Amino acid sequence: TRLNEGSGGEACDVIINGFYHESEGCHTREEVEPGMNAEQINKILELSGVKASYVGFQNGEENGWYSHGDGPETRPESEERAAKFYLWMVEFLDQQLYEAEEQNQEDVFDAGVTLPEEEHERDHDRFGPRTRRRRTAIFVGHGDFMSLVLKRIVAGFGHAVEKESIPHRSAFVHTNTGITELEYFGNGKFLIMSSNQTPHLSGPDDGHLITGGSLKDGWSYLMPNDKFLLDAEVTIAFSDEVQPHVQEQTGALRSLYLSKGVGSNSFMADMNHLDVTDAADRDASNELTVVVNRGLQVVGCASLDEKTGRLSDVVIRPSARRSQAAESLIEAVKSHARQSQKVEKIVVQPKTDEGRAFFKKMGFEFVNDVGQYSEDGTCENIRMECKL
Repeated sequence: TRLNEGSGGEACDVIINGFYHESEGCHTREEVEPGMNAEQINKILELSGVKASYVGFQNGEENGWYSHGDGPETRPESEERAAKFYLWMVEFLDQQLYEAEEQNQEDVFDAGVTLPEEEHERDHDRFGPRTRRRRTAIFVGHGDFMSLVLKRIVAGFGHAVEKESIPHRSAFVHTNTGITELEYFGNGKFLIMSSNQTPHLSGPDDGHLITGGSLKDGWSYLMPNDKFLLDAEVTIAFSDEVQPHVQEQTGALRSLYLSKGVGSNSFMADMNHLDVTDAADRDASNELTVVVNRGLQVVGCASLDEKTGRLSDVVIRPSARRSQAAESLIEAVKSHARQSQKVEKIVVQPKTDEGRAFFKKMGFEFVNDVGQYSEDGTCENIRMECKL
């Protein structure tokens, strides 16, 4: 489609995508509005000589883009729509690359290679002249839904909704007319070059024109209330079956908060290092990973050997100690062991006084209470058991 071709404008394909609208749909005080259909939109675009194509109108382009709605769009519906648009967008961009390669088109090229005649160009000057014109896709949308799409871009097909019906615990903010620039490399690969920039409003007298991107503009309402995130759940799986995002978090927890990671004399290690067992004594084929999580966030973990009943590497995030995360973890371990009937007792070797006090409170008894104290204040060889 030629945009303003008669007045020397550039070639521009315009696509109206019915999936790309703000969260909550189209409504006035809870009363659903159908939105404009293709014919109504065309009458507006004709004033600029623009002809557009239409996709994603769920009731057909002859009906309004939100004519399918029976009320304000819910959060799960917004997330589902974001997934659809993200998939459409990646497919659209891939098709652009495929067609450009097949037709050897000059406006799609490796911008990481500088030609001799381009050495004078400044890549960060958005308004500077370019020797070679590059094909550019511009997606004009609204803030919250743009954030939902950007999270999927950053996750690279790994995005997951943490809790249905509530927002995610992170979001991208945009001011009015804020620009986020991405470079696309095909097959869902993106580089985020900049986020929420307003180079067109960078003049000394333009500050008052930048609006809509502060906490007072309502962005804080995208953050879920803590009451939705503090409910702890315990999951148990063989160590080689733990999901990658859980493996990453448990590895970081153990590295940071067990004595070997933060220093045996540290206050944090004493508070959280309830038990450590040498890896040499473990059999990976029998080892289970026990995780306390709040949504997708891991707040505690431990390892249980189903053959010996040995519980090791019990670690709880410092900020979670006031909750019942540690208690929930140990109770889940005991419950699993009783149900599996593979062991008759759970065995621990706590190295700190607080660790021993905690396990005693959880029903463990001393098998031997005489150990050898090391220079860092920890005590080896004290064994406690909980019979099932």
